[in-house]
Amino acid sequence: MRSRTSAALLPVARYTLLIVLAMIILAPIVWVAISSVRPPEEIFLYSPKLSWRTFIPETFTWENYRLLWESDFPRAVTNTLFVAFATVALGILICSAAGFAFAVFDFPFKNTLFVVVIITFIMPFEAIVVPLYVMVRDLNWNDTYFALVMPEVASGFIIFLFRQFFTKVSKELFEAARVDGASWWRIYWDVAMPLSWPTVVAAALMMFIHQWDAFFWPLVAATSPDLTMVQVAIARYLQFEQADFGRLFAAMTVASFLAILPFMALQRYYIRTIVDSGIK
Repeated sequence: MRSRTSAALLPVARYTLLIVLAMIILAPIVWVAISSVRPPEEIFLYSPKLSWRTFIPETFTWENYRLLWESDFPRAVTNTLFVAFATVALGILICSAAGFAFAVFDFPFKNTLFVVVIITFIMPFEAIVVPLYVMVRDLNWNDTYFALVMPEVASGFIIFLFRQFFTKVSKELFEAARVDGASWWRIYWDVAMPLSWPTVVAAALMMFIHQWDAFFWPLVAATSPDLTMVQVAIARYLQFEQADFGRLFAAMTVASFLAILPFMALQRYYIRTIVDSGIK
């Protein structure tokens, strides 16, 4: 009887612990979102001592969002959405084709090239930013959308995901299509790609989030105000002399909300793809 009671209480304790951990993790995010609808003089008034006033504003205002709308932040959101969607469209085509080639074809130095692909997503971006900037400058892509999109199109990690998926597809399926006279391009586009939709969705989500969170490279490659990206625009509200915390928190809330929407809608594909790829 005692063992049955312990077994029944174990799930309750587990979920209680998970709820407490979730509340601890979400508390700073909730505080930022609530602070975005507070007047500037009230933002840090109750933060030193934790109480219900820390999370419930006495004065509710949309002034921070109004000021944010009248600034260059909407242009930064538009730029980031364009760059993210362009990167996803081109990246899925290129990375899936590369993953298909690594999974299906046998060619010289195949394993060596695949190791190089893996190294590309292990290597820190800071290690290649200087030669990448020189390359972009020599191509006259500075302060253009090309500089923001093209370096992120070929992703070693996304190629790895597609390669892992296509290796699990039966080669007899491709051979049957070849017997029917289909070209390799037809097999890739009409046979392999329709089967890989979970991987496509997960890869698109990862590429979108990566571009949405990009800060260092947009700061280096696109200095024009017309090409400002979201994270760069957010950083401009935080200065050493004086920080506009109202608009800063409003911008962070908007950016986080827009990034969470696709992730919440597509997270099941993301989890399935990561599990199927063999990543622990």
